[in-house]
Amino acid sequence: VCVCVCVCVCLFVCGVVVSVLFVVVQTWSQLIYARNGNRLPTTTITSENFPESVRIFRRISRHVAKDLPKGSMEFSVLSPNSHLRPHCGPSNHRLRLHLPIKLPKNPPPRIRVGKLSRSWEEGKVLVIDDSYDHEVWNEADAERVVLLIDVWHPYLSEADKSQVRKDFFYESGSLDSWKMMHSPWGKFDL
Repeated sequence: VCVCVCVCVCLFVCGVVVSVLFVVVQTWSQLIYARNGNRLPTTTITSENFPESVRIFRRISRHVAKDLPKGSMEFSVLSPNSHLRPHCGPSNHRLRLHLPIKLPKNPPPRIRVGKLSRSWEEGKVLVIDDSYDHEVWNEADAERVVLLIDVWHPYLSEADKSQVRKDFFYESGSLDSWKMMHSPWGKFDL
């Protein structure tokens, strides 16, 4: 059953209050600003409707997430009584920051990464290496909203980052690069 829900949330990030409007369909949805290190040309997150969010995303994009293959900036919404099955990210070249925006209380949503399970805490960023097997539960009667931001793994040198870009056929600012990373045929389906 698909249910559309609109949620207005106020977010405090980097000392700035950001208003965010979500449209949620099904059990898990994403409001995406950037994928594969590049802003999506068709994103609904624009400087007109999300001015502070866009300002923050741009600042992050110029620094810790600059030209990050498979890097994402998005809001993740998990509907009530939902479970994201075990899955993993593409490699350990990035870390994923989780900033909780809206957390139900009873019971609190939780995430398992590898053998460790945790719940999010309001006002605290949870950092995970999503190349490990992980899954998420929201057994409450309210939705869970988390801001996800991918950043370069801090132990990578510039030479390492260059090799990762080469391995992922990454081209800075290229929409074809984004399409390539999301095509079942890789670089041959352009």
